Amino acid sequence: MNRTYLAELQKKLAQKVIIPRHNLGYYPKQNDIIFSLDAHYVKDRAYIALDVQKWKGKIVGTYIGITNVEIPYVPQFFCFREGPVLLEMLKAAKKRLSLQPKLIIVDGHGIAHPRRFGVACWIGVNTDIPSIGCAKETLVRYNGEIDKKRGNYLFIKDKNEIIGAVLVTQDNTKPVFVSPGHRVSLKVAIEVILNLSPRFRISEPLRRADQSAKAYAKGITLEGVTFWGEIMNPKFCKRLSD
Repeated sequence: MNRTYLAELQKKLAQKVIIPRHNLGYYPKQNDIIFSLDAHYVKDRAYIALDVQKWKGKIVGTYIGITNVEIPYVPQFFCFREGPVLLEMLKAAKKRLSLQPKLIIVDGHGIAHPRRFGVACWIGVNTDIPSIGCAKETLVRYNGEIDKKRGNYLFIKDKNEIIGAVLVTQDNTKPVFVSPGHRVSLKVAIEVILNLSPRFRISEPLRRADQSAKAYAKGITLEGVTFWGEIMNPKFCKRLSD
């Protein structure tokens, strides 16, 4: 894998990312369809989980698909491994569910990335659907300490540019790392993740997706989860710069 080429490609694709100001861009409305995505890997096989929930409404369902993975894991270039896999799951969902999400949440980073192009950006740019990245660890150093009280947050800055937030979703727990991926402001991203995290550190849709993907990777069937089996084999990411 040519890291120099991929780094330049990330920088080029990052120019396509749209991050609106805090009072502009997407804002969720009652019953908007929200897709949350996560994947678990066993060698060259990906178990992809899609959780579907309505904003401030009911859970529609959680779904599992399986596909091969062609791109190895390389730190900071995760979007090229996971992006195509998640996109195939979105294509499968379009065919099987006939639902169009208003927002996509990804277990990963948005613009809080050394080259401003995490997997949430990859999904957002490829679909042109508003997207948010929410990760358990940070890729970008941040300064300051944060009081571990629900709702507190600390901005992540790089060269005086705000690119994400360290967000405490539950009292006395580790924070999560939130950043917009595409067509969503950081302010809205923080509000969405906090709203979807009423009980646990990880937002409930991502938590369901994470647990489902890991369970099916181990051959464990979960009640209430729909297994789709094999989905189309992903190809290397479409070169949007062409």
